[in-house]
Amino acid sequence: MVKINLLPKQQIRKKPKSSTNGELWIGLFTIIAVLAVIFLTHSNQAGKLKGTQAKIATTEQKILDLKDVEDKVADFKKKNEELEKRIQVIAELEQKRSGPLFVLDSLSSAIPERAWINEFDSKGQKATIKGIAWNEFTVADFLESLELSDYFQNVQIKSIQKEEYNNLALRDFEITSDLNFLTKVEKKEDEKK
Repeated sequence: MVKINLLPKQQIRKKPKSSTNGELWIGLFTIIAVLAVIFLTHSNQAGKLKGTQAKIATTEQKILDLKDVEDKVADFKKKNEELEKRIQVIAELEQKRSGPLFVLDSLSSAIPERAWINEFDSKGQKATIKGIAWNEFTVADFLESLELSDYFQNVQIKSIQKEEYNNLALRDFEITSDLNFLTKVEKKEDEKK
């Protein structure tokens, strides 16, 4: 048997070819472009970050190297200060060692004929000289010679007394003076200048 459908046919609408394929491609292309821009930006920033980290590491290494140099310089300065102190102590000892030698040499040169030193006593920067002279004029000559010396300052006669030794009328005298032990060293330094 044959069947016949008497009901009206529904019209099947064909969807018009729309641009759904085009829109799909444009959307896809936009997403890919955005992802590419993000990837390129990320890669660029990652490269800059690595470069900056490398510079930081290099700078930190330089800082450590300079820290070692700074420690060596500080150590050198400390040793140099210690050496300067030692040199100063040696110079002071040299001055003190040679000072009395020059004082006694100057005293020996200042003693006139017919005068004898019995005692030379020095305490710090003060000296006392006791001796015997032929007469007052010999003591005066001795006093003048001491005053001309750079090592004796403020030379003063403390006492002069007439004494007899082996039937000779001689003069016992006592002279006080300030001592300058550093005169020879000061003169050498002035000559160097």
